Amino acid sequence: MNETILALALAYVAIAALLARLLIYSNWKVWVKVGCIVLVTALYFVNYQSLQGLLGWPTRTELPTRFQLLASSVTEPDKTTGEDGVIHLWATSLDGDYPAKEPRAYELPYTQQLHGQLEDALKNMRKGVLQMGEATAVDKEGNQVPRDTSRFAQQQQALEFYNLPDRKLPEK
Repeated sequence: MNETILALALAYVAIAALLARLLIYSNWKVWVKVGCIVLVTALYFVNYQSLQGLLGWPTRTELPTRFQLLASSVTEPDKTTGEDGVIHLWATSLDGDYPAKEPRAYELPYTQQLHGQLEDALKNMRKGVLQMGEATAVDKEGNQVPRDTSRFAQQQQALEFYNLPDRKLPEK
């Protein structure tokens, strides 16, 4: 188990134990005690939902501007059940001076255009050609707009895939 998750769980248990001790021996009004119990219980659920990103679940945040495509999984929409399709990408950011050390899983809404682009990119990857992707923010009409880098930005993205250029080694 990840040490961070274990530490957070133990911290919430300690808070609950301290609260129980305070509530048992305090002269607080009943409505204050009930409010404290409800608040701490709600924090357990908030904590669980916020830890999903740490546990390896795919993120719905925007893709990096430039990334290396490692793998993808496509689930097409099901008309009989009404479920929306979803596309999962595993990518390594190429935005900084060096590639990111670890890949990240991203979840995108299904579109036929993106599905077709991924099929072509995966065919190239099977041939041994690494694929690089570029993400640009677009509006509903498909026009390119400046990226909103705030945490809760929910912009649409246009993705394009290219063959990853060969690395240039320094001269000896």
